[in-house]
Amino acid sequence: RLEPVVRFDPTIDSDSTLALFAQLEAVNPNATVIYIICDNAPYYRSRAVQDYLKTSCIQLVFLPS
Repeated sequence: RLEPVVRFDPTIDSDSTLALFAQLEAVNPNATVIYIICDNAPYYRSRAVQDYLKTSCIQLVFLPS
């Protein structure tokens, strides 16, 4: 069972997205996969986020546009 995470960031961007992902992984250290359902916001496709996902158990699932 995965534990939920709630964050309140002043803005949503690549940095806050990376902080959310890191927090999700820290709270759920035994998870083999964490699926994130997300919209097509550009920060999900940023180089920083894509680089992070290469070594993460997080997988993004994009909603249809």
